Amino acid sequence: MDKVLIILGASEFGVLAGKNLGFKVIVISPRSTGISTKVTDQAESIIIVNSLEDEEEIYQKVNDILKIYKKIDLVISFTELGLKSASIISEKLNLPTNHLEVIESTRNKSLMRKIFLKSDILKLNYKAGLISNFHHQELPIQTPFIIKPLDGYGSKNVSFIENHEEWTEWHLKNKEDNDTKWIVEPYIEGPEYSIEAISSKGKHFILGITEKDTTGKPNFIETGHSVPASLNQDLYDQIIHLTKESLTLIGVEYGPSHIEVKWDNKNNKIVIIEMHTRPGGDYIPYLHTLSTGIDQYEIGIRSYYDPSVLELVMTKHVKHSSIKFLTFAEGILLSKGFSDKISDENIKEWDIYYNIGEKVKETADSYSRAGHIIVSSNSRESNKQSFNSFIKNLLIKIY
Repeated sequence: MDKVLIILGASEFGVLAGKNLGFKVIVISPRSTGISTKVTDQAESIIIVNSLEDEEEIYQKVNDILKIYKKIDLVISFTELGLKSASIISEKLNLPTNHLEVIESTRNKSLMRKIFLKSDILKLNYKAGLISNFHHQELPIQTPFIIKPLDGYGSKNVSFIENHEEWTEWHLKNKEDNDTKWIVEPYIEGPEYSIEAISSKGKHFILGITEKDTTGKPNFIETGHSVPASLNQDLYDQIIHLTKESLTLIGVEYGPSHIEVKWDNKNNKIVIIEMHTRPGGDYIPYLHTLSTGIDQYEIGIRSYYDPSVLELVMTKHVKHSSIKFLTFAEGILLSKGFSDKISDENIKEWDIYYNIGEKVKETADSYSRAGHIIVSSNSRESNKQSFNSFIKNLLIKIY
């Protein structure tokens, strides 16, 4: 009998991984999201819904699929907005999944921080609530601090507050927003990393650690990622220990996870910034595949039904892989191209997100960057040379 995998969200890497594992992959995608030809070529079928967060509509579609195929093996999502629906529907069908409380605890940063209070190495001072819960004349915690939406992602609406004056300005700017729930956390000064993990029946496997580049304060927009991270053994061990403890405490049972951490220069410790029960964005899993040959999407799917995936022997990172994001000046894109043909074998992929004639937006978050380039080679220095050569060769004209 055919194995049937339903993926909520048109994930290119997820669909390909499911197909490689022998599943008939059925994609349920929101009407507002474009679907690439890589998905349409590989998926068994694609079903359009109004929203991935409408679990009732999706459940009806899943029941329609069940009538046709007689059996569904997995319902999963690799995208943030599909995680809750995938959990609810999987539990209704008695399929392996992370419980709804786990999804909510990672999406809602206040719930995550509350759970972390149970652990001395994970707890962090924080305040959370609507704008009405904060007063512009009173600092919520000691400065400097970060304030961001409770369920935010992609560096959207993240603000750095250094003093009382900036807090008052932020409060006045957002005082009419009565719907958004915010979380306030201490600003952690230090380098940032992320961890890709896989869980199966509550046990965890660490795929690798990524070194992150950001614009820094005040918006902390991610500008690049490098694999493997350059770490000494002690810091590496601390990150691994903290990651596994956090996954266990939150209650993650299955699938891929993406955990963002920072080294706290002031207190000499690792601090978890965010957790997600999905792969990292920004092509991070692809960087790890380039470096180790291990596909996080593939082993993530396997983790739901094959605990032996955790026995995978981690190969040494044989390649250094990096992504750099491009930012352009605001204006109308008049032309784009290259002075010479791209022939560098280290360059694995590149893209300019704007077409000629479109308005280039100011880079305000991860969703307004202008393009990217991915390279993989035997050394970081070689990657750097490839990046510099690409940028030197790139011809962009903006008015």
